[in-house]
Amino acid sequence: MSASLDFRVEWLDAPGVTTPELAATWARYEMWVGGRCVTQVEAADGTFRRGIYGSLYPLAYWIASNWWLLSSHVRPTAVDSRYWSWLHVRTQPWLRRHNYRGAGDGMAWPDLTVVPEGPVTQVTWRQDYERHSGLVRFASDGRQWLRSDDLRADLASIVGRVLDRLTEAALPKTPLAEEWASIAAADADEREFCETAARMGLDPYSLADDTADEIVRTAALIPADIAPDFFDSVDVAGLAGAADWTRRAATAAEDAANKATREIHAISPWSSMQTLTDAWQADTERPWLIGYEMARGVRHELALADTERFDLSPWVGIGHIAAISHGIYGLATLSHGRCGVVLGDQHAGATARRFGQARALGRILAQPGRREFVLSAARSQDEKVARAFAAELLAPAEGIRSALNALGSNDDNAMEAVARRFMVSPLLVRRQYDNQLASA
Repeated sequence: MSASLDFRVEWLDAPGVTTPELAATWARYEMWVGGRCVTQVEAADGTFRRGIYGSLYPLAYWIASNWWLLSSHVRPTAVDSRYWSWLHVRTQPWLRRHNYRGAGDGMAWPDLTVVPEGPVTQVTWRQDYERHSGLVRFASDGRQWLRSDDLRADLASIVGRVLDRLTEAALPKTPLAEEWASIAAADADEREFCETAARMGLDPYSLADDTADEIVRTAALIPADIAPDFFDSVDVAGLAGAADWTRRAATAAEDAANKATREIHAISPWSSMQTLTDAWQADTERPWLIGYEMARGVRHELALADTERFDLSPWVGIGHIAAISHGIYGLATLSHGRCGVVLGDQHAGATARRFGQARALGRILAQPGRREFVLSAARSQDEKVARAFAAELLAPAEGIRSALNALGSNDDNAMEAVARRFMVSPLLVRRQYDNQLASA
């Protein structure tokens, strides 16, 4: 994955602009992602060009103000990407902190959304169907996954170039400079706090003292290896309750694991699982493909035909606690080679339980060195692998194809019949069909 965000700037004079910071950072700029021009626009006269004119100060300040969310706020991955457009900002207010148009200040910005997914960040941009600000119409669409470390460096470079330009204009002391200095000066503990707050969609620099204290107290109670998934999912208003639920769920999941009759190591392609997950770590653009291959490997090793239902009960024990989980989907544990899971209160149906069990198995197979996992509502890279694994394990694409061929239809009634056969939701069957069969 070698794509990057390429920001090309030509500084210009701005004789009619009176605000010093805006005037000093006036420019013609182009933005390219993965070799595609994001800033291709149609002008009022119908001609096309690749550059935009305006001040870069608002964009740099927006990047600095949202730095921690652009790095750590994974929760928007749970929102269908068709809503990752400024058109939906009223119903998806998180876009103000993830979409370049949140920079505002009267400038024309592309409808570009940045959403971290862990080691990679997804960048999407949409064309306008009407002229932005009545002057230009952005005419480019695209999607690209960038390495998160590389993207952070690219975004920091934009801020750095703007700060250098301001210094050259004898404007070194600006709100942008202060914001960026506070980020650069953060020590390890402060960075950890900022990242934790950002995982919940919170601005770490504008929190009430009692909220900040509650985050610190909760973080001290949660094991470090499950903290990212925990804070990616937890309801902000229920931190203490979620921490208590997680503590109790860990005990219940271990008890459930001890009731499972089969050890995970009995799945002999364990080493090949590790090879697959090593490949996923090397190329994280399509992690769901690794999940599919893991599930096919398990079914093949167990000599289970694609048309047969997978019985999870020997492999994953399921426990229960009578408490509200406050946003946590579930917690899975590996104990003495056996897997147990406790699911949150919002996932009580039979098909939801089976999918949760399969996700737990997928997380454990994908990372055999870990003992405990929080199943997150967010679609991080880990969860994409686990969800794809669960879908293919429970309702293999080829098994769905065979069943639909036998039924002679792929309408909703047929999808529901196949779902009953595999004991999964019709939505899972539909997604398997759309993702693996529809274009085949």
